[in-house]
Amino acid sequence: MALVLTSLCGVYFAVANQWQRQQGEGDALVAASSACSRVADYVSQSTGFVIVDRFHAGDTLIVNLPADQAHDGLYVPIWSDGKLQHRPGDWVVFYLSNSSGSYHQTGDILWAATVDWDNYPWGVAPDRSWSLYYEQDTGRIAPLKSLQFSWLSYDSEHSRVWITATSSYRVGDTEKQLQVSRKVFVRNAE
Repeated sequence: MALVLTSLCGVYFAVANQWQRQQGEGDALVAASSACSRVADYVSQSTGFVIVDRFHAGDTLIVNLPADQAHDGLYVPIWSDGKLQHRPGDWVVFYLSNSSGSYHQTGDILWAATVDWDNYPWGVAPDRSWSLYYEQDTGRIAPLKSLQFSWLSYDSEHSRVWITATSSYRVGDTEKQLQVSRKVFVRNAE
């Protein structure tokens, strides 16, 4: 009887660990993939970018979005100086912070904020509706362990930004990490 009970407990714990791994790995994959996708949408339409070292090398990305937007949310060029071109607009920063969104705190929630360069780094205004669920302290894209940005330039007009998001999950007493990367072409750089 003891042997049967021990075997049943062993099977139960094995199934529980497998379930915990699958759930955690799925949540981590969603967080890391979502981070790359959301930031990539902005990078691809930006006119320029700056990678900043806040707490770690390349952990913050600031993009300049065009000033003119069509009705469908895409940025459009205007005719100026004899050619179609994008006018520079708002600067948006992407970084990890806690539920406060403070640019000066670390955390596991992906934040977007507008930047006032005249008061940088104090002039960063977090966008709570972009980053949090319905103004609660729960992040839309979380938990993330790290966010890393780098770039590659082919010439003065063609750049790519590499976005790497790392999330973690637990299986028993062990922490596992999952990493997703995406390279994004900066289409509107001038």
